[in-house]
Amino acid sequence: MLSFNPNLCGTWMKYKTLFTALLLMACSTTALGQDEQTATFSITLNDSDGGPVDNGVFIFEPQFEPDAHQMPQQEPAVMNQIDKQFEPHVLVVKAGTKVTFPNADNLFHHVYSFSPTKQFELKLYKEFTAEPLRFESAGIVDIGCNIHDWMLGYIVVSDSPYFGKTDNEGQSSISLPYGEYIVRFWHPQVEGEKALPPQSISVTADTQIIWALDTNIIEDDGFDSGFGDY
Repeated sequence: MLSFNPNLCGTWMKYKTLFTALLLMACSTTALGQDEQTATFSITLNDSDGGPVDNGVFIFEPQFEPDAHQMPQQEPAVMNQIDKQFEPHVLVVKAGTKVTFPNADNLFHHVYSFSPTKQFELKLYKEFTAEPLRFESAGIVDIGCNIHDWMLGYIVVSDSPYFGKTDNEGQSSISLPYGEYIVRFWHPQVEGEKALPPQSISVTADTQIIWALDTNIIEDDGFDSGFGDY
């Protein structure tokens, strides 16, 4: 007959507790190791006069196959229409992303694009959001309004999930897995590859860099009106 030994049971519970603790430590170490393989790449972009440049787009093309857990999530992509302007002026999305075009104005807009990357037309609508459109192919999409000729916006569609856009201070930060990249630049006022040619970089630690264009960027104050509320 088998007899119950409470000492053996207590010993087993101790080993079980120890094993669980070691397993949790191993998982934490693995997660920490994954975090350590990612760096923050910070850019400051100036023009030839030393002024900050906003709406500068940087696309980082990895020369390796990133792990699934290192792929960033695409935030909801919205190209709004506010005060007869596209907001944001420049929108950057990953290829395959759906973009919505809400109209916050109390007047009609008629959004369109003839760009080879994506041709579309959202006919007269106001105060609601049109059906989202999927942008499948990489490239630049110029968008306008058939009613308000001064309205102009851009959607930059990237094959790479790693990209950033400079803010009003000319700054952008992006989290990148360690590895080799080709960096490409685009801006609505310059020919990107001439202003800042593609370059290879190696990311192995947090990096801060200042890049300067060889041309002056004219601030876009958003031409509007004089044409009435139509």
